[in-house]
Amino acid sequence: MARRANDATSIELFLDMLAAERGAGANTLTAYRTDLEDLSSYLRAQGKDIAGAKTDDLRGFLADLNERGFKPASLARRLSAMRQLYRFLYAEGKRGDDPAAVLEGPRRGRTLPKVLSIGEVDALLKEAQRQADDAAQTPAARLRAMR
Repeated sequence: MARRANDATSIELFLDMLAAERGAGANTLTAYRTDLEDLSSYLRAQGKDIAGAKTDDLRGFLADLNERGFKPASLARRLSAMRQLYRFLYAEGKRGDDPAAVLEGPRRGRTLPKVLSIGEVDALLKEAQRQADDAAQTPAARLRAMR
């Protein structure tokens, strides 16, 4: 039970710092609380706590999240919460090391760029030609249209 209390205290101190020093909003604090409580639960099931976790324990947590089907963006946010928590604990002297510092984030897939249809390109070129031919346009506007 002491481990759970220590984890809860560490998480609360960290969230208080985020709110006070960095101006974190309610949604950010709620998300980070959920992420870090999940980490605490995972570590507790392994017989560990936040203060005593090693890098391999944190890697195990990320692997567990991956097995549970978390998307790369969600994994990245959880990793960010862990990194910030451990950086905070190190800065506050609660830990002598930062086990999250060497963790690599998930690879995120890149989406393909949006492209115009042939009809949209034709319409765009026709409008540019119309503006370039428009004598009422200033010479600079006509040059921009041609470009």
